Amino acid sequence: MTHPRWQHFSTVLLRGCLFFLLTVTVTAQRDGHSLAFSAGFTDRGRIFPYPQSPDPAQRLHSEDLSAAWSTALSWRYHFVPSVALNVRGDFVSASDEETDQVGSRHVRGFRFLLVESSILFSLPFSTDRFDSYIGGGAGVYTGRRVYSIAGIEARHVSADPAVGIQVLIGAEYLLSDSFGLRLEVVFRDPQIGVENRFPQSSVFSGGIEYPLQTEPFRSSINLNGNAYTLGVCYLF
Repeated sequence: MTHPRWQHFSTVLLRGCLFFLLTVTVTAQRDGHSLAFSAGFTDRGRIFPYPQSPDPAQRLHSEDLSAAWSTALSWRYHFVPSVALNVRGDFVSASDEETDQVGSRHVRGFRFLLVESSILFSLPFSTDRFDSYIGGGAGVYTGRRVYSIAGIEARHVSADPAVGIQVLIGAEYLLSDSFGLRLEVVFRDPQIGVENRFPQSSVFSGGIEYPLQTEPFRSSINLNGNAYTLGVCYLF
C-alpha cells in the first residue's frame, strides 16, 4: 500500500514541475557567486495538537492552516558553469484567527526557521542569460507554535530541531551583468515537535471561563507542500 505522505509528495512534485515548465522563460546562467533575497508562500501547513495521545484518531488529528508566507536569503556559488552549491535560510510563518460564539478570539499558527544546502544542476537548454536548474539537498528545521485563547498566549518552552531533505526546481534571468530575477519551487516535508505552556490556569472572556494548561504540553508542526518564491539576486 502506498503511504499517504509519498502520494502527497508525488502530487506536489508534479505540480512543481508543471509550475516550472510554465515559468521556464524567465531564466539565466552565471558563473561565480550570487546573493538573493526572495519572498513567497508554502501551500500547506499543519499543526498536530495531540501527537502523544494514546488514541490513534486523536493522534493523527491536525489543524490545517492557510498558506504560510516566507522570506529567504540565499548564497550560491557555481564551482563549474553547470553545477552550483546553494545555501539558503528561510523564515516561514502562518497564522489563523477565529472568533467563537461568545466573541473570544482563538489564534493558532507557527513560526519556522529553515537552513538548507543544495547542489543544483543546470538543464541543457540554459544559456548565458537564461539558467534553468534542478537539484536538492538537506536542511535543518526548527520553530515554535503560536497559540492563544482570549488574548492569553501560550509561551514557547522548547523545540526539537529536525533534519530533512528537499527538492528544488528553479529559473534565473539576468537583467544585467550584476542583477537578475530568480523563481523557485521547493518541496520539503519537515515536522518538528514543540512545547508550550500558558502563564495562568484560566481566563474569563464573554462570560465563560476557559481552562488553560500551565504545565508544558507538546504538539507537532508540519510544513508539507510546495514553496513558491520569487526574488532578486546580485551576482559578483
